[in-house]
Amino acid sequence: MSKSVFQVNLSGILKILSDSMYSSKNVFIRELIQNAVDAIKFRELQDQFTPHILVEFYQNEQDKGLIFSDNGIGLTYDEVNEFLSKIGASSKSNLLENRKDFIGQFGIGLLSCFMVSDEIVVLSKSFKSQEAVKWTGYIDGTYHTEYNETQSEIGTKIILKLRPDFEFNFEILNDLLLLYGEFVGYKIHVEYNGKSKKAIGSPMAWNEKDNDKIQFFGNQFFGETFTNYFHLKTKDGKNSGIAYILPKPVHHGSQQQNRVYIKNMFITDEAKNILPEWAFFVRLLLNSESLSPTASREEIYSNDELESLKNELEIAIKNYLIDLSNSNPIALKNIINNHNVAFKSLCLKDISFLKFVFKWFTFETNFGNLTLEEIKQMKKDVLFIDSIDGFRQLVPIAIASEVMLINSGYIYDTEVLHKISEFDFQNQYQEITVEFFGNILNDLSVEEFNTYETKVENLKYNLKEFKCFVELKKFKPISIPALFYMDNDQILGKDLNNIKEDSDDFWASISESVYSTDTFQSKLFLNLENPIVSKLLTTNNNDTEKIILEMLYINALMMGHYPVSAKELQMMNNNILNIINKI
Repeated sequence: MSKSVFQVNLSGILKILSDSMYSSKNVFIRELIQNAVDAIKFRELQDQFTPHILVEFYQNEQDKGLIFSDNGIGLTYDEVNEFLSKIGASSKSNLLENRKDFIGQFGIGLLSCFMVSDEIVVLSKSFKSQEAVKWTGYIDGTYHTEYNETQSEIGTKIILKLRPDFEFNFEILNDLLLLYGEFVGYKIHVEYNGKSKKAIGSPMAWNEKDNDKIQFFGNQFFGETFTNYFHLKTKDGKNSGIAYILPKPVHHGSQQQNRVYIKNMFITDEAKNILPEWAFFVRLLLNSESLSPTASREEIYSNDELESLKNELEIAIKNYLIDLSNSNPIALKNIINNHNVAFKSLCLKDISFLKFVFKWFTFETNFGNLTLEEIKQMKKDVLFIDSIDGFRQLVPIAIASEVMLINSGYIYDTEVLHKISEFDFQNQYQEITVEFFGNILNDLSVEEFNTYETKVENLKYNLKEFKCFVELKKFKPISIPALFYMDNDQILGKDLNNIKEDSDDFWASISESVYSTDTFQSKLFLNLENPIVSKLLTTNNNDTEKIILEMLYINALMMGHYPVSAKELQMMNNNILNIINKI
């Protein structure tokens, strides 16, 4: 049986590169920089020399082109044929078994140049050979190789004539050289139409110690003015960077945007999977020697090294905050206030960290936004309600009763307070409902109870069709005539009952099969101190009594932000019309 060789369509491969693998054709600049850097590193392992990278850009009315030159290891005649003419071959993997210091693939990287040019010329002289070589590749998939007697210096030169329809100029080139080449560790010299321009290259940003420069990089990369940041380094020394703490609150669902370099080469400024989910208030500038890029070198490859790094970064952030509690507790308090949600999310997974920070957590109360430490000092009992609407309904009553109430209806608050109650025994923590407040409202005196007992029984009958129980209490402020309560299960029952009333028999039967609509029972607490309620209790007109009670019922529903059914709306409209007709 004979064997056949796969036929590769170069234009098809290029389409895959441009449409699927690379986000932009401009990445060819990164590939050329990486090739130059890797070639220099190879040579440094075997020789002492002064590294040099030169990028020449020429442009006139007819043409524009690029020449990338380096004095790295170079390629021999055989290596050129092996690595430049075979798609997927890598000079780096074959020339050096241990290639952990290199992230480029010369063959694949050079292939990316065909996205912007129809012809690639490579001139190279190897450190191991006295002969130079010239390789020319064409967009139709052909190439030819020849010796080059004109080149005497060791290194490689890549010549590209850019396509006329490819939008590219010196400003774009310079921006790309800064993006990909600023921190590669070697100066990149630049010429534009034969004139020298400012060389590209800076000390590694992640190793910077000067406060002004650190803040400059933070503003440049993340668009913020940072006041809190810290350096980090993993135990093996392979990862180092700067973690910036965002100075203002961000939504807990905000996507992470971290800037990652691998072996000094820019990979992405949108790394979303390198920090734990709760750390969305951190912006990370990182250079890694252990992470691996994906094939496009625009994302981070997910593997054990990434998970290990993520764990170390999580520990580093926690340790920074713990250290800050001793060195600058005011700064820590501000950070926690700004990023309350993130810290609460973290603490649900890490009880030891919760014990460290819980006193700094801020909660909304009926006395304003307070830290838990301030709440603990003011009240022995820490009461919290897991309903924003319920909290708002109870605020005036809680204030008048001098009861401290926490609104734990925001994300994580209820869970965090329950966790705190498991170890903080200095205070009593209790989750309550609106019904709880109904139970602690002032009861009637024996005389008052006897006076209004019959009347209240009649009032209960008026709201029987709405499955609402009426109870008479006394509470402050007297401006609130009634307080309504219905728990979540009861609300569900009411909603399904509304569906049953508004639907045909088919949908009504479905709602009944899901939930029994006869189970919900709500409560209406009437305030004897309120003048409207007093009028209600003393009227002898049944029609007036019914109108007042039903209007108090609807008012209490709306104050508590409870759902109002079509029947209840119709009742309210009818009562308003009755009142208008009597005017």
